[in-house]
Amino acid sequence: MLREEREAEKRVIGLYGEMRLAMELHKRGWQVYRAYIDEKFDFVIMKSFCETCAKFTKPLRRKAPYNPSHAQALPQPNDNSAIRTTVTNLCEECESNSLRMLVRFIQVKTSEGIPKQSRSEEELVKEYSFHPKIRYHLADGRVFYVWIQVWDEDHVNYYIFKTEDVEKFDDLSLPSYQITDNQKINLRINRKGKVLTKSRKYSYDYNQIFENFKDNFELFDQLIDDEVEWYNIK
Repeated sequence: MLREEREAEKRVIGLYGEMRLAMELHKRGWQVYRAYIDEKFDFVIMKSFCETCAKFTKPLRRKAPYNPSHAQALPQPNDNSAIRTTVTNLCEECESNSLRMLVRFIQVKTSEGIPKQSRSEEELVKEYSFHPKIRYHLADGRVFYVWIQVWDEDHVNYYIFKTEDVEKFDDLSLPSYQITDNQKINLRINRKGKVLTKSRKYSYDYNQIFENFKDNFELFDQLIDDEVEWYNIK
């Protein structure tokens, strides 16, 4: 029974982390979709990109008179001359018909961590089990891996990786290595997200590796080579 309870707790923590991530993405203008059946990705996110402005933007919202022929099954106002706001396919800045929906796929891992004693009583330290998986790298730049550290209800750290970065934390030199391997790394991390663990083979120094990934939401906004080719974006 304890094992079932623990698994239930993990699911709750996982859903909480995904909810917090979805809110952060929504604040940054991304539409967030969650898979009903999770077989590879947890989230699919989309945002409008204007080829003319060469940047992410929003569809133009335009006010127009109420048209009963377009109402379908929506409740009809008493006054047929009422003004309604509609979303168009135009860019809200240049008003050109050059919007493209760019997509990102995200695999999410949420960790709660185990509190550990620190040398300084003022510093809270937790040990996290970090295990990115190289199989998430599918030779597609639109796929990302997000590791979420849940400290408490007020504080969450986000580490955002391109999937090609995962191999930095996996030992591909093992003769028996397979993409289904799950090589876990135990990391001692403080509340600010600084990695305190040292390793002979790898350096997980905060300033060398993890600092580049922490709260790096701008990574989603970087255009991918394939997108430039598909849409002829300059």
